Amino acid sequence: MPLRRWTRDARLTFAMRNPLGGFSRVPAAPALTLRDLWPGNPMVGERLVRNQSVFEGTVRPLHHLQWDSPGWPDAYRRWLQGFTWLRDLRELGAESARIKARSMVATWISQPAPDRPVADPSITGTRLAAWLSYYEFFAAAADDDFRQNLMAALIMEARSIMALMPEAAQGWRALAALKGLLAVAVAIPDHQEFLSRYLRLIDQEIEQQFLADGSHITRCPEDQFQAVRELAEMLSILQTARLPLPTRLMEAADRAAPALRAMRHGDGGLMLFNGSRERDPQLIEQVLTRASRSRVVASSLPESGYMRLTSGRTMLFADAAGPAPAGYDRTAHAGMLSFEFSSGRQRIIVNCGASTQRAWAEALHVPAAHSVLEMGGAGPLRRDQNGTILRRPTVTRAHASQDGAHWLHMTHDGYTPQGGGVYSRQIYLGKDGQTLRGEDALQGTDTRNFCVRFHLHPEITVEEIAHGFLLYTQEESWLFQANVPACVEDSIYLGSGQPVPSLQIVLYPPDPPAEPEADPAAEAEEDAERDLYTEADAEAEAASHAMQDYGEGSPYPSEQPAEDNAPYSPDMPQPQDQHRTEGAEAGYDSSSAPGYHDPASGLPYPEEEAGHTAPSGPSAPHAHEEDAFEPLLRDAPPADSWPYQTAGSAQADMAARPSQPEQAAPTMAQALFAEHEPSAGQHPTHQTPPGQSAQGQVRSGEAGPAHAASGQAAAGRPASGAASKTTPEAGPPPKPAMRPVRWALTLMTE
Repeated sequence: MPLRRWTRDARLTFAMRNPLGGFSRVPAAPALTLRDLWPGNPMVGERLVRNQSVFEGTVRPLHHLQWDSPGWPDAYRRWLQGFTWLRDLRELGAESARIKARSMVATWISQPAPDRPVADPSITGTRLAAWLSYYEFFAAAADDDFRQNLMAALIMEARSIMALMPEAAQGWRALAALKGLLAVAVAIPDHQEFLSRYLRLIDQEIEQQFLADGSHITRCPEDQFQAVRELAEMLSILQTARLPLPTRLMEAADRAAPALRAMRHGDGGLMLFNGSRERDPQLIEQVLTRASRSRVVASSLPESGYMRLTSGRTMLFADAAGPAPAGYDRTAHAGMLSFEFSSGRQRIIVNCGASTQRAWAEALHVPAAHSVLEMGGAGPLRRDQNGTILRRPTVTRAHASQDGAHWLHMTHDGYTPQGGGVYSRQIYLGKDGQTLRGEDALQGTDTRNFCVRFHLHPEITVEEIAHGFLLYTQEESWLFQANVPACVEDSIYLGSGQPVPSLQIVLYPPDPPAEPEADPAAEAEEDAERDLYTEADAEAEAASHAMQDYGEGSPYPSEQPAEDNAPYSPDMPQPQDQHRTEGAEAGYDSSSAPGYHDPASGLPYPEEEAGHTAPSGPSAPHAHEEDAFEPLLRDAPPADSWPYQTAGSAQADMAARPSQPEQAAPTMAQALFAEHEPSAGQHPTHQTPPGQSAQGQVRSGEAGPAHAASGQAAAGRPASGAASKTTPEAGPPPKPAMRPVRWALTLMTE
């Protein structure tokens, strides 16, 4: 491979030798002409006749012999040099369009061979296929010199593809290069080296690019679309030439087409991840029809890492994997764990999209352009000056579904080097598609320097109300709520490649609670109490030394019962085990506690069947507050899914807690976003303090509140036999833990 790179220029120069006048035979016309499968735009063709080009909404003047410029975007250069605009002139159909097409092709082939921009074989392959597809339109009625020079250009540029491949192109662009080589091979069958080289390279490219589930290795839906289109064109060329279809080519098309179908929203356009755009739904459908006769939609895309959740009329796409492998990560965005949500044919929550303009393309790579958590000034992907990813975050995902409801848990550690901890996102989609709930958190850190963004489609209008935001579509209205401060800010949407103003909902973490001010009177009281304890300890130590003079036969009895002063034995029952035994005897299973939420996962658990009563508290809303505006979740995950697996450890001691007095009914926001912490009346399980026997702790607990309080006060002082001279000062209070950011999106019904 390195030797081929060193000899690249020599091979390219040898390939671009003009076959006219040499020993090679140049046919007067192609043996077979092709047919372009895709429609054109007559408005673009009309502009071309007027020496103007229109590409992605930008109008540029056409100048004679100008085929490149440093200020042009790469996508426009590919479009102009690839001659795909011939379909626009053909769609216009006028004689002026035919003359314009012929003159522009003549301008290209009149360039000296060394001066032609043929360094990119993917552009060359696209150009050769376009020439042969519209040969009847612009060249059939031309003079002999034009047609002979055109045939010579086809041979020279096909040789350049052979000289540069496979090193000079990657991804779907390599397929475009091989498509041009195949087109010339069937048009000029006398040059058998073109077909043999194509057959040798196509299997290698398919094996490298397409994963087992049919998705493209770049993880870009736009690349998936382009790759499937190239496969469809190759199949059409082989069928037109009546050549046998390569087995791997057919298998790749049969796998890639269902994967592309699975990447479409309800409106038929593509999901927006890693540099993709919506694309024309009709064109996507035409490509799918040409690529495969099957209309199957891939049920899952495990190799690509995209999660597709459907329920009712709603559809959710989530990016649950890291960037593509090295060499295929050119389009990778820092949008891991972002998601898009649509209902019917209306997109609601989206990512910002992609652009071919360099400034926009760079801005759309960052997390702020995605519906995901953004840590201020930090990014989960680190790149060097050449765009190479230096550190790849580890992404995990877990998915469970039952009866149409979905639970999704995703994490990545991209913010760990910046002190942000592990980013965790949990999503629940109800079985009827009318409830979407999520939780975002940075685990292992108390930073509040982050926000969670939800970009909205430009067709969504927002109305702020007392308890959230109403999102209006043409047919529906959705209520968005959160347990943290939220605001509506301006956003931008480039789903079609052009910037369109839109809105976004941004959630900010709450400010940390203010530290209590120091009370001089309380500090003086604590100092006096500490001095009193020090004097009492000194007297106890003196009495202990005096008692040691009597020896083992001292007539003074012990002040404590012999039972309490007995040495500790492992056989003695522990209070924690006693509580668990009592809970087990009562037949209470914490994993099936009705109405409880899992503290570890933040996802709700369903109500149990009749015969069980949900414990009161903020996590168990009362029945009378349920209304159309409250998205209560009542669908249980499968028994072997991760919410139930974590529930056993997270709620193991919940049954041992004493029942609480009935509280006032919580508000709707409290019921939606309860913190799942023990209420004021609940007492956590206490551990046995060092130096105190387990039986002593149990006895103090049985003695009543007064004795228990005195026992805890005594446990806070040093034991009489091992009095300390100093009392350790209490350390600084721990920083308050950052609670998860919880949000809910609910369909409004009458």
